Amino acid sequence: MKKTGPFIALGLGVLLIVAGLIVKFVVVPALAVFPDDVDSTRTYEGTLEVMLNADALATGDMANIFMENIPINLSRHVTTEETDGGKALVHEVATMTAADGTPLPLGSEDWYTIDRKTMEHIPNFTDNPDVIDARQGLVVGFPIGTEKKTYDGWSDYFQKVVPLEFVAEEERAGWDLYHFRAQSAIAPITDPATLAMFPAGLPLATVTALAPSLAPEDMLPMLGQILPALPDPVPFTYLYEYETNYWVDPATGVLIDYTKDEAIVLAIMADAIPGGIAPVGPVLGLVYQHTDDAIADAKVDAEDGQSLLNLFGVIVPYLAIGLGAVLALGGGFFAFRKEDEAAAAA
Repeated sequence: MKKTGPFIALGLGVLLIVAGLIVKFVVVPALAVFPDDVDSTRTYEGTLEVMLNADALATGDMANIFMENIPINLSRHVTTEETDGGKALVHEVATMTAADGTPLPLGSEDWYTIDRKTMEHIPNFTDNPDVIDARQGLVVGFPIGTEKKTYDGWSDYFQKVVPLEFVAEEERAGWDLYHFRAQSAIAPITDPATLAMFPAGLPLATVTALAPSLAPEDMLPMLGQILPALPDPVPFTYLYEYETNYWVDPATGVLIDYTKDEAIVLAIMADAIPGGIAPVGPVLGLVYQHTDDAIADAKVDAEDGQSLLNLFGVIVPYLAIGLGAVLALGGGFFAFRKEDEAAAAA
C-alpha cells in the first residue's frame, strides 16, 4: 500500500460512516411520508340492515318504506392529487352498490389536505374549494411508524375530533398488528350534508300514520302518548352511533383490516317530550368489513413499504457504517503504525 493509502482508507471510512448516519437519521425520515403517487382501491362487503326509502316515504308506500337486509359492496378509491413538500392534497371516493350491482345512494367524495408525515389534516394549501378546513386529526390513514397510543380522529357526522384508541397489539389476518377502535354512544348528528339526506319533519297526520312502520313495537305506546302534544309539522332530528375497528401495520401505517358497525336513528324533538328529544327508530343501519382481496392487497402494500424501510433504514446505512468502520480502523491502524515506524527509524 502506498504511503497515502492508509489515510485515503481512513478518510473514506469516515465518509461512509457519516453517509450511513445521514441516510438513517436524515434521508429515511424525510422519505417516510405519505407517497406522492398513491392510487389505491380497497373493497368492502357487508349488509345494509335497514335504510329509509325516501321515494316510498314521499309516495306513501308504507309497504316499502324501508329497505332491509341487503348485501352490499363498497369501494374506496384514494389518490394523491397534489403535493407541496410535506403537504398533500388527497382525494377519496367511496361508492356503494347492492350485491347485484344496483347503485345505492350512500357514496361519498372527500378532499383532504394532510401533513404527509403525521397524516393529520392541515389548513387548505391549495385552490381546491372542496377541502373542509374544519377537519382535524387523522382523516385518511395512520402514519408510517404508528405508535401504541390514542390518536385524534375526525367524525364528519359529529363535526368534531374523536379518539382513535389503541386497544392491543394482536394477530389479525396472520400478521402482528396494532388494533385501534373508535366508537360513540348515540348522539345528535351535526353534519348538514348528512341531515339533508333525510326529511327535516313531516305533517302530524303522516307521522301518526307512519308510526307503526317507523318505530319498533315497544316504542308505539310512548308515541301514542306524545303524538297528540306534538307540533304540526313534527320536527325531526337524527342521532348516530358507531364502532369502527382498525388493524394497522405499525411499520408502514398500512390499514390491513377494518370493520364498521353504524346506525342513524330518527328522533322527534318537542317540548312535550322529557329531555326534549325521543329516539323513534333506525333509518340507516350498516355493517361492513374489508374483503379478502382488500386484505391481500393491503399486505402487499405493507410488504413493499417494509422492504423499502428495511433497505434504506437498516441495510444500506448499517452496511455503510460497518464498511466505513472497517476502513477507518484499518486505515488508522496502518497510518499510525507507519508514523510510529518512521519515528523509530529517526
